[in-house]
Amino acid sequence: REVVMDSSSFNTEEGIWNLVTRRCEKDSEDVVFQTKSIINAVGVDSDLMQTSASSVVRNINPPTFAARPRRGQYIVYSAPQNEFPTRPIQPVPTDRTKGIFVYSTLYNQIVVGPTAKDQSSRSDDEIERSVAKELAAHATRVFDRTMGSSIMQSDTDFDPTIVGEYVGIRPGTSKRDYQIQLHCHANFITVGGIRSTGLSASLGIGRHVVQSLLCSIVSRSEEESTSVQQASPTPLPDVESLVEQYHSRGDGTVNVAGHDYRVTHPLTRMGWDARTGIASSGK
Repeated sequence: REVVMDSSSFNTEEGIWNLVTRRCEKDSEDVVFQTKSIINAVGVDSDLMQTSASSVVRNINPPTFAARPRRGQYIVYSAPQNEFPTRPIQPVPTDRTKGIFVYSTLYNQIVVGPTAKDQSSRSDDEIERSVAKELAAHATRVFDRTMGSSIMQSDTDFDPTIVGEYVGIRPGTSKRDYQIQLHCHANFITVGGIRSTGLSASLGIGRHVVQSLLCSIVSRSEEESTSVQQASPTPLPDVESLVEQYHSRGDGTVNVAGHDYRVTHPLTRMGWDARTGIASSGK
């Protein structure tokens, strides 16, 4: 469901948000959720979400940053037996990018990428053939053997070892740092500009966000009387059963603890489709 911020509201006396949501399909009914707080972590659209929220609630300031989408393109090759890199191969980084990596996945496939190209579009993830040729040329230098850039047999640069290619859009902004902005009088916090380093920093970011929100939505008396409860972790099925589900269902989803989840990451889908590496036991 998508949040319709323009139709949502915040009750300042009760400290409660009424969030209006709707499905993408036409003629679908709106559903209203009540919540004490909102964490704006919508990636490349985080500035738009905060702008919409600021038009609804005066206690929320417009964003002090603007989105700067940066596309990263990848090529994924199947790896010859025992010829995939055991460690990531990285060029010397610059102040703008870490450069193009070459590394192997858990599925014994070789990934070349990403590139770093700024663009105005927040959704354009079309493959650029000229960039694919640059990636293939980089892989050729690294492995000292010719590696093509096309999965089309009619192309002169056709390479049968290409498993796939994809483009990811990083949520870059006009600022270099993470954009974590708390609006305590509206129980609203923006978590924007979180790019690659956000993976290793995720636990710290999450702790900081939760602590910031608790200061705004929990009073001193409530904080002293509130007991800390340990959440029960959800055990994950083994990879073999997930791969079997993925193939038997045929709709790109798996079921974990009674909930259906769509497999979205290209590297996981390519590995599971090929059933190589750690997915090979699912044959």
